[in-house]
Amino acid sequence: MTIIPGLTTTKPERVPAFIDDLKRLGLRTIALFPTCLDATARAALYRELEAIPGLSIPHVHVRADCDEAELEYLTARFQTEAFNIHPRTSSHPFGTVPERFRKRLFVENVDVPPNEAELGTLGGLCPDFSHLENARLFGREAYVAAMSRLLDCYPVGCCHLSAIRTGFPNVWSGEWDHHEYESLRDLSYLAAYRTYFPTLWASLELENTLDQQLQAIDYLTKLFRGA
Repeated sequence: MTIIPGLTTTKPERVPAFIDDLKRLGLRTIALFPTCLDATARAALYRELEAIPGLSIPHVHVRADCDEAELEYLTARFQTEAFNIHPRTSSHPFGTVPERFRKRLFVENVDVPPNEAELGTLGGLCPDFSHLENARLFGREAYVAAMSRLLDCYPVGCCHLSAIRTGFPNVWSGEWDHHEYESLRDLSYLAAYRTYFPTLWASLELENTLDQQLQAIDYLTKLFRGA
């Protein structure tokens, strides 16, 4: 398993600095989370990323408005191997699933867990462990039990690694799962989920700078080594 930094677009004003740092540091493998970008904004971002020679993006979180042509483009241009989507019953479900991409689409747990009917036709799970840990901390036993069962039964093709900041509400739900860490200890809860990580790519879904994400990768690598 390789932990890779993520270009997260929930704060679009931070994207230019991330790209500059990517060029400066010579890194050539990232995950991409175009969560807040419509098709026009995504196209503009892709043009910027195309200018980085040899850039590979093995994991992309695709939005409901991404079509088959966009998945084909990402595969051909950035060697994307795994795409994650939201569940059918979530507040932002994915649309029509392109047949030839079914086994490369992995379903994330968001406000609800995936259901087994859709998992049976797709590649498997993309667990967001911060959402799962947040549910545990808030006593949502049904959510935790459902995810535990799914993690034991379905393959994990990719995952999101984000922060838990207990007692510090986030901006979207007022709960404790965050896309930015303040202390590296905000990532320490991930040791409890290490056995559910994918074989290939574990992606940081963080708004932190690239330098801070590299510090997080070093921290997590050492943490998991001792887990």
